[in-house]
Amino acid sequence: MLTIRDFKQSDKKDFCAMAETFYNSDVVCSKIPQENINKTFDLCIAKSPYARGLIFDYNGEAAGFALISFTHSTEAGGLVVLIEEVFVKENFRGKGILREFFAMLDKEYGDLAKRYKLEVTKSNLKAIDIYKHYGFKVVEYLAMVKDKL
Repeated sequence: MLTIRDFKQSDKKDFCAMAETFYNSDVVCSKIPQENINKTFDLCIAKSPYARGLIFDYNGEAAGFALISFTHSTEAGGLVVLIEEVFVKENFRGKGILREFFAMLDKEYGDLAKRYKLEVTKSNLKAIDIYKHYGFKVVEYLAMVKDKL
């Protein structure tokens, strides 16, 4: 049985391990320091209005996680829910976890959100196909960032 719930303090070890797996895989563009993972967890636990951390609990085991954040878009006409990260452990893939996650987003944010947005590396073709299945489309914007060092 799947439960999707907000992070609890007791999830820190599981989340950090899964986030390390995610950020040390070929589905991301760059590695990140452990400190960033810890900060993100702490921000979500503090109930920040900008970030929310979710655990995918499958029969009592942490099967994955999602991190979402929020912004406003004039182009979209309102609230945008940014799916910053979504990860499902390999042995839990194919069990409908993403289907339930996207259904949960629609249930919780459906009346408020004007857009859901996520990023995926061009080489992650399997994820692209999955996201297209759930109604996402590729946009032709070039993403640019300026990191403060």
